Amino acid sequence: MATENDAQGPILDLQLLAYGSSATDPPDESRFNGEGQRRVEINFEPVIPARVMGNLRRMQDWARDVVRGLMLEVKHSNQWHCEFCTDPARDSHLSLSSWMHLTPPKVLVYVHLLCRDSECLEYAKEVEKMMASMGGHPPENFRVPQPPVVVFSAAAACTKCERESTIDQDMSRCGRCKLARYCG
Repeated sequence: MATENDAQGPILDLQLLAYGSSATDPPDESRFNGEGQRRVEINFEPVIPARVMGNLRRMQDWARDVVRGLMLEVKHSNQWHCEFCTDPARDSHLSLSSWMHLTPPKVLVYVHLLCRDSECLEYAKEVEKMMASMGGHPPENFRVPQPPVVVFSAAAACTKCERESTIDQDMSRCGRCKLARYCG
């Protein structure tokens, strides 16, 4: 992000769409269609630092850093379950499409909230391949899941303490972003 000493450039039209599910969603294909589909859509307009303007790679890297900075709040914004099954979501995979040559530059980010199951990861990879072919860019590299020794906190847990015992609690929301949930 830009520091106070950086000269500022134009805004970035940044749209983030996070997809997940609820434990009560039907197990069939209807969970992926229409109004019943679980997602959050967020629009941001961060100011692009002048130091990255004019260099598409730097602008894309900067935009990717902005998105990474938002992921904790998005992941913990709801009691998310995996996009493809009803297990709690523990990981998030990003897929970015950017049009930095437009005025204003535009970035569209798809976030897939996933469990640790390899079959669900394969579904997400297929969705990414389809989106990449439609966008005319190579698919994002999906990380290989970490060894079972590392267990990420459930997406529904408190943003701060990440204890799974907080999943079913009524939690407060951040007054600034209105997304992040936290316990008392």
